[in-house]
Amino acid sequence: MLFKLMLQICAQKTQHIKCFISKRYFHINNEEFILNRSLSHLKYFLKQQCLNVVEGHTCFIIDCPICNNIKTKSKVYVNKNTGFFICDKCKSMGSWNILEKFLLLKKSNENFKKLDILKTSCNLKENFIEKWKCIISDCQSIRDLSTEEYNIFLNNFSFPQVLQKDMSQLNCFYNKAINVIYFPLIGLNASIVGYKLLSTKPQKEETIPASEVSGCIEYRRYYSKNDGTAIIVSTIDDLLAIMSKQSSNVIICLPYNLRSLPQQLLPYMESFKKLILWFGNDEVSWYTAKHFAKKLNEKRCYLIRPTDSQPRPKLAAEMNYNFNNIIKNAQPLWHKSIITFQDLKEEILINLQNSDKVEGVKWKRYTHLNRILKGHRRGEFTILTGPTGCGKTTFMSEYSLDLAIQGINTLWGSFEIRNVRLIKTMLQQMVGVPLDENLENFNTYANAFEKLPIYFMTFHGQQNIKVVMDAVEHATYVHDIAHVVIDNVQFMMGMTNDSKYIDRFWKQDDIIAKFRNFATVYNCHVTMIIHPRKERNDEELTTSSIFGSAKASQEADNILIIQDNRFKNIRGKKYLQVVKNRYSGDLGIVVLDFDKSSLSYASKLKTKEKKNLKVKQTLSKNKFE
Repeated sequence: MLFKLMLQICAQKTQHIKCFISKRYFHINNEEFILNRSLSHLKYFLKQQCLNVVEGHTCFIIDCPICNNIKTKSKVYVNKNTGFFICDKCKSMGSWNILEKFLLLKKSNENFKKLDILKTSCNLKENFIEKWKCIISDCQSIRDLSTEEYNIFLNNFSFPQVLQKDMSQLNCFYNKAINVIYFPLIGLNASIVGYKLLSTKPQKEETIPASEVSGCIEYRRYYSKNDGTAIIVSTIDDLLAIMSKQSSNVIICLPYNLRSLPQQLLPYMESFKKLILWFGNDEVSWYTAKHFAKKLNEKRCYLIRPTDSQPRPKLAAEMNYNFNNIIKNAQPLWHKSIITFQDLKEEILINLQNSDKVEGVKWKRYTHLNRILKGHRRGEFTILTGPTGCGKTTFMSEYSLDLAIQGINTLWGSFEIRNVRLIKTMLQQMVGVPLDENLENFNTYANAFEKLPIYFMTFHGQQNIKVVMDAVEHATYVHDIAHVVIDNVQFMMGMTNDSKYIDRFWKQDDIIAKFRNFATVYNCHVTMIIHPRKERNDEELTTSSIFGSAKASQEADNILIIQDNRFKNIRGKKYLQVVKNRYSGDLGIVVLDFDKSSLSYASKLKTKEKKNLKVKQTLSKNKFE
């Protein structure tokens, strides 16, 4: 009976984990995620099937074949990179394969039942109109506040002195009882597709829905002329700062700050000929601006370069800087292949002024790595190797978890172990206590983990490199991935009879080259696990121990080796050795002490904590609640 009960508990725990991580799976073979056509083929197909095809900055625009509403002239926006489509009237949206099938069936005037099925399969997002009415039923519109009430409202939220008539343009509502203000997110056709709330006690900013919203907060001066220009900011504070200076006719506040730019929002931006990106003056803002500009079409994007004299709008307002001059100094992001020192002078100055931020995101669990590697930086290529069974995947799990907790959007490609096992490990590392002894707290832990920006590819075993690269590139575009983990490269080398791929060294070099180029082009950090060649047990691994040719060690910016000396002598240690560091040149070692209860290398439980594990479990539960 006891054995059966244990089996039931394990099965239940596994089922729970599969349920809550299923939303993070990302599989290239699922047709709804990938566009297998080039831009020219996509344009040619649409022109064959549709009468009117307009090429926008980021989308093709056609008449909607789904709602077919001639009177309102509804339009469908088709993303050039992914094929994702959305209608501005009926709000139908979905993947390219659905739209493609719909257009083909519609033109043939056959299979009406199939057309109805396709209509229902369009991913209709939640209607926020009723939810918005319910939320504002207990609130007061900003335009209805008296002058005295409005001034109190500004003081409560520490907002700048924005005119009440300008604040009313945002159509926001104030709940005085709980001191919360709600800003609607406006999508195509002026529809409400979500909202952002701000509260002071506790201080919180939250966006609903939590991802993939198709709208933003927009301020449009009521007496302004439409000149096709908009300033894009990341926070409500920055939006209000520009409004207080009355320096722009149109201002757009992104729904998720600098965390992500949903592809669902791109159609809303199509009408603007010029976009001015004004973010903060740190490295994250700088690189995020350039990444977002690629999604928005660099040719129409201008950047207010982050210098001391041009800080983010909120700081510029506090320092009483001239906003008109700052906006006039916005520089175009797009340039030809050849550049001059003048083009890079400002970026070099920014790096010098913010040297600590340029070093990258610091680890909190592996603080000794900060001394050697300085930080985790975009655009770099890292290789991790170590003997079989030394804990490479376990270490990399916590290594990437540390960064994801700090907001680094991460994509995991685990070809060697299944995602359920990987995520069980990451979940236990996050909470720091054994999961099987704390099943009553599982939902609390799972809810906290689900908020982390981690995505998982569903590949397992041998995979074709082209299929994997398609998935990685698409996920980077859609989810703004900043860190890709590949475990491990040997599973993409495969087995084939094709003479072209007989040389496994040649094939590994090809894979390394593709990921090195991806890291540079997409400004995304790639960490790849590579097994070493078989070495004698009494020999330590070196860069020449990495399986394959010298290309892997040459292309890598960082090389990490897990050395395991526990079997050589009774006092042997396991440690992480940094043998290559292209950024600063510093090398060194970090001792790895494994704690089995938390599956962590970061720190070992003290003796008192071992004796009183229940206290730690209680604290862990309270932390995530």
